Amino acid sequence: MEKETNIPIPKKKNVWLPIVVIVGVLAVLLALLIVIVGKVGQNGSQPAPVMVAGSSHFEMYETRTDTVLLTYSITLRNETDQDLRGFALRGVLQTDYNKGYILSPEATVRQWGEVTSTFTIKSGEAKTYDLILTAKYHRTQRTASRELPQLYAVYPDGSEGLIEIVDE
Repeated sequence: MEKETNIPIPKKKNVWLPIVVIVGVLAVLLALLIVIVGKVGQNGSQPAPVMVAGSSHFEMYETRTDTVLLTYSITLRNETDQDLRGFALRGVLQTDYNKGYILSPEATVRQWGEVTSTFTIKSGEAKTYDLILTAKYHRTQRTASRELPQLYAVYPDGSEGLIEIVDE
């Protein structure tokens, strides 16, 4: 007669559950990364003209109660193989913001004498514009940095292209 022993037999653990959860989380993270990279490509990789530093310069500034108007003469050149049509400009005045002269680095951009402005530059063409950048004034005794602004071409579909500053 054999003696029975009541040794518990270990249950099989479900090893697949953690693997499925980890793979699912990685898939979601990959999908988010693809969406983010797609948006970065939309904002900054569109065709845009270049700003020619040698023929672009700060002209003057005027402070008002809560805004400042900065005037620049800017030469834009289209080095792409296509005409750039109907784009607006967005300006960033990072140095003036960092120095406390303005409340936000973002500035609206328009041509002198116009309320709103859109631009068209044919392939291979260069044009000089008198631009006014308007920003929120910080109400300080500081003065404008006189540095060229960082500009972006903003297309009707909302996409943007960085306007690089080139020395020539």
